[in-house]
Amino acid sequence: MDKIKRYIPDLKEIPLNHDSGTKKVLFNYQDADTPCRQISIASFKAGDVCEAHTHLSLDEHFIWQEGEGYYILNGERVEFSAGDYIYVPAKTEHTIHFTSDSRCICIGVALD
Repeated sequence: MDKIKRYIPDLKEIPLNHDSGTKKVLFNYQDADTPCRQISIASFKAGDVCEAHTHLSLDEHFIWQEGEGYYILNGERVEFSAGDYIYVPAKTEHTIHFTSDSRCICIGVALD
């Protein structure tokens, strides 16, 4: 796989780690020596839920391209829809609920 250019339709869709949705990985930490751990395009179906979890040393950035739903961030409800950007700092417990089919760009950045 080319490390400089990738054709997104050709990328394999794989399950996400949180028992909900799929992703196409555009970039991961094996590609270059950088704090960026991964950039992916994630897709979810209406009714999907990414169960509560916390990343101790990883900030997450979500750029919502389609759909809507809401996060529970440390107990606070934060709604999202297409066009929104959501930042989830490391050590923040978060759950994501999808009220419609949704797609986003996810960027994970290591703090170490």
